[in-house]
Amino acid sequence: MFNSSTTYKESVSRIASEIPVSDKNILITGATGLIGSFMVDALTAANDLYSKNISIYAMGRSIDKLEKRFGNNENVHLVAQNVMDPITIDGLDYIVHAASNADPRSYALYPYETILTNVIGAKNVLEYCKGKTTRALLTSTFEVNGKLDQDVYSENEYGTVDLNLIRSSYTESKRDSEMLFKAAHDEYGVDCLIARLSSIYGPTMLDNDSKAHAQFIGNALKGEAIVLKSKGTQKRTYCYVSDAVSGLLKVLFDGASGEIYNVANDQSIATIAEVANTLAELTDTKVVFDLPDAIESKGFSKPQNCILNIDKLKALGWSGKYDLKTGLEETLTVLREMGK
Repeated sequence: MFNSSTTYKESVSRIASEIPVSDKNILITGATGLIGSFMVDALTAANDLYSKNISIYAMGRSIDKLEKRFGNNENVHLVAQNVMDPITIDGLDYIVHAASNADPRSYALYPYETILTNVIGAKNVLEYCKGKTTRALLTSTFEVNGKLDQDVYSENEYGTVDLNLIRSSYTESKRDSEMLFKAAHDEYGVDCLIARLSSIYGPTMLDNDSKAHAQFIGNALKGEAIVLKSKGTQKRTYCYVSDAVSGLLKVLFDGASGEIYNVANDQSIATIAEVANTLAELTDTKVVFDLPDAIESKGFSKPQNCILNIDKLKALGWSGKYDLKTGLEETLTVLREMGK
């Protein structure tokens, strides 16, 4: 599947060259998702290209999806289980906890499950790490910052979250997950960190991803009009999946225990309308406006600007490679090379 794309393999290889560790056991939860699947591919490439001898444990709920996505590789161990079940793999050096419902339609349809998956999943990761030297990284979201009277968010700034909105099931359970990580670090000495992700996109997005930019990419790829469900004036910090995984790995290997790091690309700040217009320009399509249906409306966030300050990540020596246009262009190229 992704092996059919030369562009994707080149992108993965660049990340593989940055991986500093060898002879380690690394678990990725949510391994078939947007972030997890790219990370598994990057670690696999590190083994293939640089003889890193990393044992990769790819965890997901469906063995069929795991086998379809990763096939047969002696260094990739497929772990078919729900993250709400205890982790029983021996000898893990690192855990990247990326399992979560992560799109608006899922928040709206399955708010109860969204909360349990996030909170119990985080608990199980931390329970595994107690009394061990295993380092755990939680992938969180810019949404935990809540509503603030400012556009740029640092890691230590928090506003309000509207608990009457059903999509807050995602936001609040990510807040709770972060608090669990902080508590486990302070009370039990667990070596753990948190990475707050911006709006991530790329060819590894799932077909059922209902986030606005994912729908735009699907429209553009088919040569259809790109549908905006709002005026699209709110600004976001976007980040191509290759940069996101590069940033996560930098935090995993070089970040300070107990700390929170924003992971984003400050060269990729745009309004939702600008994302739509960039895709329209790249694919010679047009942008049209349409109101969301009732379920989608429940899952959407209320408009506000959210630009992540990444000074803390930069202090680790990290920098992004993709501006918005370059990342969107590569996304389309990879998907086309895969025959989509």
